[in-house]
Parts: sequence; C-alpha cells; structure tokens
Amino acid sequence: MSVPTRTRLTFEVGLRALPLVQPFQVSHMTTETVDIITLRLLDPQGAEAGRGEISADAGHGQDGPAIAGQARELTAALAADPGIDDPARIEAALAAASGVSGCVRTLVEMAFLDRAARLRGEPVWALLRLPEPGEVRLMTTVPINEELPSSGLLKIKLGGPGDAAVLRRLAAVDGPIVLDVNRGWGEAEWTTLAPLVAALAPAVIEDPVNDPGLLPRVRAALPRTAVVLDEGIAGQADVEHAIEVAGGANVKVMKLGGLFPARQALTRLAQAGATRMLGCYLEPPRAIAYSAQLAGLADWTDLDGHFWLCDDPKATRFRLGGGPGIPNLVYDT
Repeated sequence: MSVPTRTRLTFEVGLRALPLVQPFQVSHMTTETVDIITLRLLDPQGAEAGRGEISADAGHGQDGPAIAGQARELTAALAADPGIDDPARIEAALAAASGVSGCVRTLVEMAFLDRAARLRGEPVWALLRLPEPGEVRLMTTVPINEELPSSGLLKIKLGGPGDAAVLRRLAAVDGPIVLDVNRGWGEAEWTTLAPLVAALAPAVIEDPVNDPGLLPRVRAALPRTAVVLDEGIAGQADVEHAIEVAGGANVKVMKLGGLFPARQALTRLAQAGATRMLGCYLEPPRAIAYSAQLAGLADWTDLDGHFWLCDDPKATRFRLGGGPGIPNLVYDT
C-alpha cells in the first residue's frame, strides 16, 4: 500500500509469515513461526529511500497485523513533515506519538533514520554520533534441549527439567558461559541448583528467578557473576529498577522502542557502573544490523537471533559493511 504525502515521500508496508529454520525453545514457550513486517520509504521516482524490517512473535504478545497497521498510521504522520530527515526531528516525533508499541516505534524509526543517513552518505551510527561498532562478538545461543557446543562464548537457555544435567556438562566447556533462565526458576529450583551454578561461576546470569525477592540470594551466591534482567525491561524506569536490584540489564532495541531510548538506557547503565547487555528477539538480519549500531556502548552483545530466520552461517562475530544507512552484516571468513 502506497500513501502519498505533501513531500511526495511515499511508503509501503509488507507483512508475511516466516517459519523458523528450526524451533526455538526457552523456559516458557517454543517459537516456530514469526511475522516479518517491512516498511519501505520511497522517493518521488519510486526508488527505495529508507527501509525498516522487524519480526513479530506472538509468544511475546507481538501482533504482526496490528503492528503493520499502526506503522502505516505513524509513518503517514511523519512522512508529512518536510523536515523529517533530521534525526532530532525524528526522535521528537516518535517521542510524541502515543498508543504505539516499541515494535512499531522501532520499525518506523529504522526506516526514517536509514533514509536520513543515506541522504548524508554515512552509516546510522555516524549519523547519531555513536562509537563505531567495529567487530561485534556474538554469543552462541543454545535453546533448551539442544546439544552443547564444546567451546565459544555460549549463552545457555535454562528453565527446564534437565537443568542440573546441563550445568554439570557445562563444566567441561572451554570459554565464558552466560546462563539465561528466562525467569524459569522459583525458590525450589534455585535452592537445588545454586551449588551447581556457583561451582560453574558463569560470567553472566540473565533473569535467573521468577521472584524478585530471590535476587539478593542469587547475587550473594554468585559474587563473580554479573546478574542482568531482561524480561521486564521495557522502559527507562525498568532500567533503574534493574540497576537497583540486579546490577545490570539486557537492552533490546525493539522492546525499548528504537535506538534513541536504547541509547539512553545503555548510557544510564554505564553511568551507574551496571552491566550493559545489548540483546535481541528472533529478528531478521536488517534488524540485527540496526541494533548493532549501539554495540560500542555495550559490555556484551547478544545479537544472534537472526540465525533462526535465515540461512546465514552461525558465525561468532560480524562487522557492519561500509555503506550508508543501515549497512549489511559482514562475516569474516
């Protein structure tokens, strides 16, 4: 659907279902299909001037058709502004928009910042005066019930009946370990598994328990482990709470609502001396490349969610291409 505006900037919103390359299981759900929503901004000649692309996972309460509909309305409002190629103007317009989700804000922000950066001939990170991302080291996420690699920077999904066996096997893994429990442990599970986790001494543990009252016990038992919250981090107040009770947060661009609020969250975590993780959902490569604009602000980059949606090799590092706008992911061979 193309919508004319006063500036003759038009746009198209696309929606399609995409089966995953393989199912992705965490403590509370299994994902097999996501919706892909694409927003293309078109110049007066009909050529692409900017593009955003995100995913929507019903398991996370993300409604693809609703996101597409809200994106049309918000894009029409922004495209009518002749000065919308200015980043500050884009940020202000999105901040003023009400009643739209973080997914919608991210999609629209992505397309308009891509256009603004293309117009200036520079990547988005340079447009926003962010640190150059450089080479981005990835975690290798291992969903529940999948075989463990023998080495690498592993992010192990826990919260299932086989957790004790997994923790014992991890003792033989060569490399840093990140545990992601997705709030899958209650008091009984933590009491049982705490000795195994403490012996493993993971570098990071993410959302370990479903009761915030247990977090002081977790932190006391794991003095060498960074504790970060993820599931509830949807705004700046949640970041403040994570700093107070856990000492770190996983910042997802699509959950926060774009690069602008995600940058604010990462900056605040740095100011507090808290652990900064830059994360993602199961997202297409373009959305991963967009999040990676912030990689220079993070301690940990958990940006491998695209490997379940595409045929890219499951690399452990990538860098961004040198083109303007949102550069492509480049894997070093």
